[in-house]
Amino acid sequence: MIDVSRLRQEMRAGKLSRRNFMRTLAASGIAVTTLRMRASRAAETPTMYLWSGYDDPALYPAYVKKYGAAPDFAIWGDEEEGLLKLRSGFKPDVVFPCAYKIAKWYENGVLNEIDTAKLSHWSDVFESLKAIPAGMQDGKRVWVPIDWGQTSIIYRTDLCPEYVGNETWSILWDPKYKGKVAMFDSLTDGAVVAGIVAGLKDPFDYSSDENLAKVKAKLTELKPQLRYFVPDSASLEQGLATGEIVAVTGWNESITRLRKQGLPVKFMEPKEGAMTWVCGLSIVKDTPLLEQAHEIIDAMLDPESRAYEMRNFGYGSSTKSPYSILSAEELADLGLSPNPDTVLNAGILQRPIIGEERLQRAFEEVKATN
Repeated sequence: MIDVSRLRQEMRAGKLSRRNFMRTLAASGIAVTTLRMRASRAAETPTMYLWSGYDDPALYPAYVKKYGAAPDFAIWGDEEEGLLKLRSGFKPDVVFPCAYKIAKWYENGVLNEIDTAKLSHWSDVFESLKAIPAGMQDGKRVWVPIDWGQTSIIYRTDLCPEYVGNETWSILWDPKYKGKVAMFDSLTDGAVVAGIVAGLKDPFDYSSDENLAKVKAKLTELKPQLRYFVPDSASLEQGLATGEIVAVTGWNESITRLRKQGLPVKFMEPKEGAMTWVCGLSIVKDTPLLEQAHEIIDAMLDPESRAYEMRNFGYGSSTKSPYSILSAEELADLGLSPNPDTVLNAGILQRPIIGEERLQRAFEEVKATN
């Protein structure tokens, strides 16, 4: 007998088109009237398409309280995968891209305008984060900042103690740790690191052959150093926990979880500057659930949601209220400043990569080498 529940899950995850869903059910003798009723019922719950980890109902307390359950979730590997699926016909309702990708997503015609008058917590958002240029496209608000954090090196202080007080991205290139380091399999959180170490004036600009050649040379130099390219946070955390790797590019959330395990790890403040990022929510164009989409955004801006993420992910909040919910000791332990400008102005703010396709090709060529 056909598994209707599984087919519906595949449809919601973008693996199966609604047309093929209907065709499969019809071929199995299921009445079209029944199908339409169920499809309509499924459509009443909005789908969020986002990073792994954000499918936690505790991040949407007000929405769960009103509707009795969290939205549906579909997970992407990265934003490039996410955009590709949207362009291929997948229709979620709310997405969670970071600021440096918004212009590209908007240019591809997948983002809807957001009415901030429908967001009760909009006034609580830091003005500096509201002012990030990516949030406004053609005079329309298409993205709302939710959280911010850093990409840096997480390292085992007991296994490479000479880097304590001497923190640098170059640890990944240190011959002493050949086969004991790792890097995110990502352009922004991986390949751009090579541009920083190469000393590029703008590590996000690969429009020139000179910059591209420099970063490719650095990546080629790095390749034999790596134990592996990291696909996700869980892999890097396991590697650090076992000592298989001693240093790896990572995010705040990993250092928070590793410290809870009692591991001697540190989140670097590299002398070249850590990379900083701001991520947030956008509504997908032509969603039939526009009101619920706004409610999801407002639920995630709720102080309860932001405080929960700070405590459990280690990321900073885009809103002010949670900084009075957490104690000074908690903030200090998480390494969070009560003012995001302090961190964002001190780091290398991630932005759109100029010559992205050129850098992607170079990165893939390096990864393909033995």
